Amino acid sequence: MRNFNQGRYFNALSKFSTNRLEKFKDCSILITGANGLIGGTILDFFQFLNETCDFNISITVLVRGELQKHKFFDYDKINIINSDINVFINCDIPFNYIFHAASNAHPKAYTDWPVETALTNIIGTKNLIELAQRSNARLIFISSSEVYGEDLLDREFRAEKDFGYIDINTSRACYSESKRMAETLISCYISEYGLDAIIVRPAYIYGPRFSENNTRADVEFIKNVLNGENIVLRSEGLQKRSYCYVLDCCYATLLTALLGEKGEAYNISSDSGNVLLRDFALILAKKCNVNVEFQLEKVSGGSPVKNSLLNNDKLKSLGWSEIFTLDSGIDSTIELLSN
Repeated sequence: MRNFNQGRYFNALSKFSTNRLEKFKDCSILITGANGLIGGTILDFFQFLNETCDFNISITVLVRGELQKHKFFDYDKINIINSDINVFINCDIPFNYIFHAASNAHPKAYTDWPVETALTNIIGTKNLIELAQRSNARLIFISSSEVYGEDLLDREFRAEKDFGYIDINTSRACYSESKRMAETLISCYISEYGLDAIIVRPAYIYGPRFSENNTRADVEFIKNVLNGENIVLRSEGLQKRSYCYVLDCCYATLLTALLGEKGEAYNISSDSGNVLLRDFALILAKKCNVNVEFQLEKVSGGSPVKNSLLNNDKLKSLGWSEIFTLDSGIDSTIELLSN
């Protein structure tokens, strides 16, 4: 994780209404995948609420390695569990909310570790479900837009019931199919055991808290421009994507945790972010005074889905709206990581 500009980050976080999050006051929460883009930013949100708004939230994170830390937050009161979610989670802390964001989530991981990717999403989710039951907690499962697959009906936007085709006899399906199975497993536990859980399906989420080993296209683009390099596109970039700034995504996740209906799934996307992959690259390149180079080649691990535009009407029915447009979200990403 790269260093953030604290003043700019706090200014960005302060744009969101903390009044709507007051139900989190004095709660106990667990975050898995707290070194990832979404899980890590959720952690930042809760620390911001504690340190600037006195929310008194008890925060526990579950990570496999060392927790990636900012220089400006106080981590002394964070409970850190070093564990693999694929093993029994021996924890007796009572939680009110569990945010499950742990997953391999970039192309190289799908290519190199398809078995581990699939098992983490299935077995790891089972372990979090059982922990939620022991705690009587609400589980918020961070799923993915990839569960929709390729739409054979050629709809422009995908609503929460608009599932399509996934070729299950390829290792690339390790991510999308295991996310689907994890969602089904949650539904089964709700039906049979009364689990309290909701599902969010983020679109293509971008932002500054990325891991350096993340090989997703938009992350590679951001790393390129921060290093003063031209952006390299290895396809024509005609894939339709719903991009959403990570702060908007995490605020949506927190609101859905409080207001979402048990057993329901909610798309997370922004209206301004529905663009082609090449458009995202071109906007970013123009802002940073670099060029876009096309080096067409077959890239392994990338999503085969051509249209990933998400309908966000259900999310907006909870009172959510984007704070950062695609333009201002890209600006914020670059500004936070610029010295």
